Amino acid sequence: MRNVFWKCLAVLPLLCLTLWWILADPPAAPGTAPGQAGATGIASGTGIAGATGIASAAAAAELGTSAEGARTAAAPLAGGPGSLGIGSGPGIDPAIPADSAAAGDPAWRRAPLWDDGKAEFCAYEVSWAHYGHVYQGRALLVLVKEPWNPALDVKADHPGHDSFDVLKLNQVRDVATGIYTYHQMASLFWRRDSGALQKLAATSSEACGISYAEMTRGRLQTHDYFDGQGDRVQRWPPLAFPEDGLPAALRAFVTGILPPAIEVFPSLLAARYPDLAPRSYRLERRAAPGGATPAAGGAGGEGGGGGAVELRLTSGASRLTYTFAAALPHRLLRFEREDGTVYRLAKCERLPYWEMHDPGGESWLPAAVR
Repeated sequence: MRNVFWKCLAVLPLLCLTLWWILADPPAAPGTAPGQAGATGIASGTGIAGATGIASAAAAAELGTSAEGARTAAAPLAGGPGSLGIGSGPGIDPAIPADSAAAGDPAWRRAPLWDDGKAEFCAYEVSWAHYGHVYQGRALLVLVKEPWNPALDVKADHPGHDSFDVLKLNQVRDVATGIYTYHQMASLFWRRDSGALQKLAATSSEACGISYAEMTRGRLQTHDYFDGQGDRVQRWPPLAFPEDGLPAALRAFVTGILPPAIEVFPSLLAARYPDLAPRSYRLERRAAPGGATPAAGGAGGEGGGGGAVELRLTSGASRLTYTFAAALPHRLLRFEREDGTVYRLAKCERLPYWEMHDPGGESWLPAAVR
């Protein structure tokens, strides 16, 4: 009996140590398995509209942080006020009221016309400034509603309970420069409900090489063949508007409250990656002379009447001028840059363009932009 007593007394310290370890382990975050938060360094949370942002220690390590720093770096990606996670994005901070100047007027993206199963397909004649010259080319701006898969950050072929609608803008630009042609494209995806930027991807290819960039969950990756501009990773600034998306994003300011200035992240379509930092632009609005041409109005005249509105962005010597139709959904009629770059609307209609891939489909395009 005495031996049993001494054996029990010997294991008592071990039992106390075990109880202390269990009580001292921090509880897992909601939605994670017990012990997962402390063991793996995965930070998770719910975004502003129920979407989930996940940042791992491995991803943070690519940004040059330690495992402990990974948890800190991941926190802003998990959603919530001021975050960069799924459901938050440039120009729309979850903490900003929807009717504030920073949010703009949501009427253009909530218009029922986006539910007709078609896309806004607009073709532009382009004068593009490059290499000290101005070259002639074309641009296509395609704006369409799509269901979104938040887990994979791609279009949802089979929308689930967590899917939501996005508005996708594809900007395609083709310009011949001497013996070779630039082929450039940017795809941007905004939540239709909040206007938050979900994803951005851009690529530029020509006879010298390929450059491409992608932003998801507040993390921008750029890849370039130029010396000193190769593989890089950086955080996306939380309230910056992507320049490549301004033909869509600025529609929120055609009417309603106008902020005095906005932050603009430089074009990734242009594939100039040496200094990617947002720039503050003064924003001004005025009635523009003229308006949409009959071709710009498209079938039914939607977007092709009622005058036009000019939004001018100025920062030092840089000047970006966008002219939109005053009528919803505020199609882009013209774009001008101080360097001589100009987009002139040639034709615009709502089309199921994905069905027009057979020979002869190109007949829709005006001769100047084929």
